[in-house]
Amino acid sequence: MRPIEELMRGKAAVVTGGNTGIGYGCAQAFVEAGMDVMIAARREDLGREAAARLTALGKGTCVFQPCDVSKPEQVKALVDAAVERFGRLDGMVNNAGYVPAHLDACDMSIESYQNVLACNLMGEFYGCKYAIPHLRKTKGAIVNMSSILARVGQEQTAGYSSTKGGIISLTQTLSIEEARHGVRVNAICPGHIVTDLFLNEMKKVADPEAYAQRCDHYSWLGRGGTPEEVGAAALFLLSPWAGYITGVALNVSGGMEFGTIPKYYAFDASAERMREDEAGSRS
Repeated sequence: MRPIEELMRGKAAVVTGGNTGIGYGCAQAFVEAGMDVMIAARREDLGREAAARLTALGKGTCVFQPCDVSKPEQVKALVDAAVERFGRLDGMVNNAGYVPAHLDACDMSIESYQNVLACNLMGEFYGCKYAIPHLRKTKGAIVNMSSILARVGQEQTAGYSSTKGGIISLTQTLSIEEARHGVRVNAICPGHIVTDLFLNEMKKVADPEAYAQRCDHYSWLGRGGTPEEVGAAALFLLSPWAGYITGVALNVSGGMEFGTIPKYYAFDASAERMREDEAGSRS
């Protein structure tokens, strides 16, 4: 089998939310494989800095386009700009997302729920809608970013988790519709990934170290994943190496879905320290 870099060199992709976190990890994997990438986000300062760092790797090019994915006209302009810049579109990664305040559903405002729907679910729909006509020409592929919380659920995430579940259903439907056109559509369900968002959350709890340890215990591998590991999965799904894979929601979670979610809320400010000698672990 030919190296993935040889297969992907010179191809073009769009990554929404590509200035930080998982989106940046995806863009980095693509650029390192020799692809041309347009990253999009609302914050221009971070976006342009990220694009410059990625281009400096010297393997592929990366440019930034400002975009609020909850605005369909901006998503269309993003896709059109990528095609104009690169002359083609081979991959679309719908990654941009919004995490609302952690509240029980009955305490969540209607406006907050509408906002998370507009960004996470509608935003990914817009990305698919406007990318597909171009991807049909190149027999390209889509990767939609879902979440392991679409699989297992977690308290105080009603808005976020429901949008991520919708993304899996959207992915499956589009994979059926686009199969006849040679376009593959898959999703990724990340688990606990150590991003800037997670590191900022750590600052809000009483015991950041205990909070980090608890999150690491969500995974059977005993650690959080990295944005680069999610990026590697996205590169695989876009590539001919995954040429017979479509409609899949790939867990990149360290096995988090196998019964490790605690029955208390992980963001609890008390963040009790887990100890090996706790009563429950004694014989």
